[in-house]
Amino acid sequence: MGEQIRQAQLQTLKNIVDAVRETRSDFLVIAGDLFDSNAVSLDMARYVLDCFASLAPVPVYILPGNHDVLDSASIYHTITRLGRLPSNVTVLVEAAQEVTPCPGVAVFAAACTAKQGGDRPLRRLMSLASQSDAKYKLAVVHASVDVPGLSIDPLESLVSREDIESCPFHYIAMGHWHSRQVWSQGSIQALYPGTPETLGFGETPSPGTVTLVSLGDTLRIQEIPVGVYKWVKLTLDLSLMPDLDAVIQRVMQEAGDKTLLRLEFEGSLTGEADWAHDLDISRLEEEIARHFFYVEIDASRVAFHEPDPGEFAPNSVGRAFCEIMAERIAGTQDSAEKQLLEEALRRGVLYLSGKAVIRP
Repeated sequence: MGEQIRQAQLQTLKNIVDAVRETRSDFLVIAGDLFDSNAVSLDMARYVLDCFASLAPVPVYILPGNHDVLDSASIYHTITRLGRLPSNVTVLVEAAQEVTPCPGVAVFAAACTAKQGGDRPLRRLMSLASQSDAKYKLAVVHASVDVPGLSIDPLESLVSREDIESCPFHYIAMGHWHSRQVWSQGSIQALYPGTPETLGFGETPSPGTVTLVSLGDTLRIQEIPVGVYKWVKLTLDLSLMPDLDAVIQRVMQEAGDKTLLRLEFEGSLTGEADWAHDLDISRLEEEIARHFFYVEIDASRVAFHEPDPGEFAPNSVGRAFCEIMAERIAGTQDSAEKQLLEEALRRGVLYLSGKAVIRP
């Protein structure tokens, strides 16, 4: 699966280049982390840059992020030293830098030159921008929003809401967070577009997009789909589902050969012979997997009917089974084995009490 995801990222890059052409965009900005690390191979770096070179004469601006940070080992230093940087591609290497991609537009960028906690890149750009007479001023930063109570890596750069509200920019392109989030304050538009190719179930939108910003009397923002794979996290409360067919019907609404599904079950299943007590997760996963690129199911939050040895008479097979399984559960220190034994005990009680049937 890993190789297919890597190929999807390359296809997404081509989709971005196509989107620039189709929308007749004046320039392209990457707000950090074009590469996952500075250890990227030169062959891969050349491939990416060749894709951008095909856009010439449209300018492409690359901001180093915290993954491809502009330190002494930076891939961008290597590319520049080897003369591999296309004429239409600019790596934004300064702590505070201004470029003019087209008349009346100025882009101000703050490169990540080191992983240092508390850095405020947007503030570094404000004084530089105040000296510009450009009609439209855009900022590009790679940072987290400083939200009180939010757990943030102490090495991350930060942007506050107050910084956004008081800055002289019309639009702020923000990189680092992998989901689309809008942090506009007042008349200042600021957002994270999210990753162009989604790489996790918590990232949105999925498939990924790029942001098209149209400048004019009214600034317009449009999301352009470019991603290949769709990552879906679906949570179903089994206590609200009438039967297994209803579960499958809901799941199939998300089906697709480019869809990765994480199916999470929850709910409290008390009562006698509820259909879900006999739910075979492995069989369900096998049944729906052929309709998706990838499927995983988590039923750890389901409160199933607790096994009751008292349902069986003394010296019966059912009572003996419960006692043996209870002894084995108490004797294991392995959490995975314990979970498996507890599931076996639950199912065994249901089968032996006649509340479930064993299917071939």
